[in-house]
Amino acid sequence: MELKKSTQKRNQLLGAALDVFSVYGFSGASLDEIAQLAQMHKSNIFYYYENKEALYIEVLMSVLQKWLEPLQLFSVEQDPETVLTEYIMQKIEYSKQHAKASKLFALEIIQGAPYIHSVLKGSIKKHFKRKVKVIQHWIDAGKVSKDLDPEILILNLWTITQSYADFDVQFEALMGKTLRNRNFHQRAVKHTVALLLNSCQIDAKSQESNV
Repeated sequence: MELKKSTQKRNQLLGAALDVFSVYGFSGASLDEIAQLAQMHKSNIFYYYENKEALYIEVLMSVLQKWLEPLQLFSVEQDPETVLTEYIMQKIEYSKQHAKASKLFALEIIQGAPYIHSVLKGSIKKHFKRKVKVIQHWIDAGKVSKDLDPEILILNLWTITQSYADFDVQFEALMGKTLRNRNFHQRAVKHTVALLLNSCQIDAKSQESNV
């Protein structure tokens, strides 16, 4: 029972930290504000984390883990059309449900990734390279366009799908809608699927009934 309560408190703290860090970044975030939002005393934070940096890195790593999960879909045995469509749908849904997480990652990258640069150059890069090889296999097998650049495709997938979270204020200002609007959500998925599958020279018409 005590362990469950401790886990709940820790998750509550991580949620509050994400809310604050996603707005102010690491430097601008206050542990006082995080503690207040988490409904705990500031000293309780140090029961779970040594300092603000440790808390920030923990939040970032949890974001990265969720962000990379959809890439697990990519394997040489899978059909590219099915994989890419499902990936896009999952990532746009993630942008809808976890916009703050996406914005936090964007803030970290804009600032030069001072706290996760070693992770990007290490495990994330290895993961990235493995998925590049999958796409190259699809190219060699004639499943997607031979003109496709595997590395750029993955970067484009990341950028386009996360833009719906990172730039939701811009979308709302221009169109009066964000992913919270069901119609806009469906349009975003349908267009992004068609755009990216077309770049791979895959006919997206068969996917229209699924988005």
